Amino acid sequence: MSIRNYIYGEGNLPDNVREKARTHLPLLECPDKVKEGEILRLRIRVEGHPNRIDHYISSIDVYFSEDDRPFNPVKIAHIELMPEYAEPIIELGLRLRKSGTIHVVAYCTTHGLWESARRIVVEK
Repeated sequence: MSIRNYIYGEGNLPDNVREKARTHLPLLECPDKVKEGEILRLRIRVEGHPNRIDHYISSIDVYFSEDDRPFNPVKIAHIELMPEYAEPIIELGLRLRKSGTIHVVAYCTTHGLWESARRIVVEK
């Protein structure tokens, strides 16, 4: 079985995990378009999730699937979070050369991997 079956998100929310989506899916805040060479400001957050030693968001990974790139995705960032002190709220500046899709994967120590994605158009 592929690991994709274990990454919850749009297109993979079985009934037994659907109720967890609200507090596990990463929320992506950024414009849908950016001019080539300008910085795209991306804010990522996971709202309402517990932040205890036994149950927390331990990491957030950011990838970019660039249009027409032979091998995707490109790993942009890996952020490790420690419980009780670090909240899953991340801000990044991205300089994209081509349009594509940002993929963000958050790891919950109890409920596994959760992915959200956002299409970004780079204007010339």
